[in-house]
Amino acid sequence: MKSLRIGVLTATFPPYRAGTGNVVFSQAEELARRGHDVTVITATYPGVPEDPENVRVRRIEPMLRAGNAPFLPELLLLHGFDLLHLHQPFIFGAELGTTAALLRRTPLVSSIHNELVASGLRGALFTAYSRTALPLTLRASRIITSVTPGHAQAVTQVRTETSRRPEKLRIVQNAVDHHRFSPGPIDQDIRDQLRIPPDAKVAIVCAALDEAHLSKRVDVAIEAAALVEGLHLIVVGDGPLRAALERQAQNLNARHRTHFVGFQDEDLPAYYRAADVLVLSSELESFGLVQVEAMSCGRPVIVSDLPGARDVSIPGRHGWHVTPANVSAVAASLREVCGMPDRLLSQMGDSARQHVLANFTVASCTDALEAAFAAALR
Repeated sequence: MKSLRIGVLTATFPPYRAGTGNVVFSQAEELARRGHDVTVITATYPGVPEDPENVRVRRIEPMLRAGNAPFLPELLLLHGFDLLHLHQPFIFGAELGTTAALLRRTPLVSSIHNELVASGLRGALFTAYSRTALPLTLRASRIITSVTPGHAQAVTQVRTETSRRPEKLRIVQNAVDHHRFSPGPIDQDIRDQLRIPPDAKVAIVCAALDEAHLSKRVDVAIEAAALVEGLHLIVVGDGPLRAALERQAQNLNARHRTHFVGFQDEDLPAYYRAADVLVLSSELESFGLVQVEAMSCGRPVIVSDLPGARDVSIPGRHGWHVTPANVSAVAASLREVCGMPDRLLSQMGDSARQHVLANFTVASCTDALEAAFAAALR
């Protein structure tokens, strides 16, 4: 594909640690490696900035910020790109970026990562936004990408627009660096650091511990693990909710078996390899990036039976699908893990790794993204 000047619009990006920002980081780096001129446009965020290699990152100070919704009026001035790639949800940014694309007749590609879901007034505002602004940005997009076919059907606005214009839909799955996230034996060093007995079974859950990621339901994983005698749980992630989750583990008399290790970056693959199984107990999930990371490390997964997650792994072959955000269902699967011979768990992990190599490598997923860009330019 010929080199393109690509403007990438995203609400979140490192140093903010979350799935969408990490996906954008990986995609931008690979597109630049393939010769494209990539500029990521995002909001400033506290912490040390991290930029992909050979990618420009334009960080704009928001005029105002509501959670993960920065208001960036400068987006209206975007110009000089062959194509704009908009990662949604991006409240305020999606509308401004779409307006800039329409004013300058720049092809627009929208990638839908997840739905906006909450309770109370916040939930009502999210619903209003999804019913008004989101359909307009999708209609203005030449191509819409979704992470899985199931997720494309599950998001009402995507299903409606692509039913009307089926040629607009492309599936671009999230990729994992299979070289970095590689299989290996149990990482005993990490288990020793956490004082986990050598013969214990260990589960791991990975998520940002903040309001924006409540749907990951880390509390469900903690309660389920507490019900399984002898099981240890590693919690990777940090945020304002960490203290409350630590109190939950304490109240369940499982604090000594629940290990909060904060955010991990360089050592994240080692933490996956320190566990026997990943738990993703979400009540809403478009695509579990941690799911494919753990599978790439040769670990089976226990994931909520949701449209996004169920498209990524096969139950019985790569792990278990369970009722979403259900403590009893997660605990039952964890008991199965504890009762399984290491040999069978290893076979599941090997199968999961092969599934990743066949479907979720950086090369194959970027090929799909470039094909979506080519379709938008046509």
